[in-house]
Amino acid sequence: MAASKKTDNHDPRAKLLLRRYFLEKYHADGNADVLDCCQAGGLLWTEIRKTHEVFRYWGVDLKPKKGRLKIDSVRILQQPGWPQNVIDIDTYGEPWKHWSAMLPNIEQPVTVFLTIGKPILAAGGRSLSNAERESVGIHFKIPAAFGPKLVELSTDFMLAHALKSAKIIECVEASSTGNARYIGVRLEPIKNGSLAVDATSKPKHRKANKEQCNV
Repeated sequence: MAASKKTDNHDPRAKLLLRRYFLEKYHADGNADVLDCCQAGGLLWTEIRKTHEVFRYWGVDLKPKKGRLKIDSVRILQQPGWPQNVIDIDTYGEPWKHWSAMLPNIEQPVTVFLTIGKPILAAGGRSLSNAERESVGIHFKIPAAFGPKLVELSTDFMLAHALKSAKIIECVEASSTGNARYIGVRLEPIKNGSLAVDATSKPKHRKANKEQCNV
């Protein structure tokens, strides 16, 4: 049996709850300046803007669409000076290229949404990317059967990369009905080169239940 088909929003309720939670906590004054890195059909933010004020929204994607800039959003995040304070990285696969490109250029507090959506294969395995393997010190290819467990460890270490340039104020994972993971992170830039935490440690992140994210 083949791997499950890619869909834009496998569990939209979980994604919406996570975004609304962070918008109400950190952007309640309507100051959210959003860069939607993988806009697709734009369904999530169309729905969110029905109930939450957003100062500005910019959606880009590699897929062409009338009225939309076709661009690899990694290139945007690699450049210093982007003004957005909400970065939504809702990828089909993994968000780590975007995450790594963004971190050195954080100049203000920012809310980041990460979707880790690489599917579990029918046989129960999951392949790991080079970035995921190397984050846990593995520099050679391994069988997909090890993937589901190792990716959990890899995610913690990839999140910990933020500690080199920012403070993790809050990290919340929304419960999902599928294999994808939905994580929201609130970051603040480290000023004067002073680290508030040990950059070699792993950040703790918690899962949010429906009550914690409910709006």
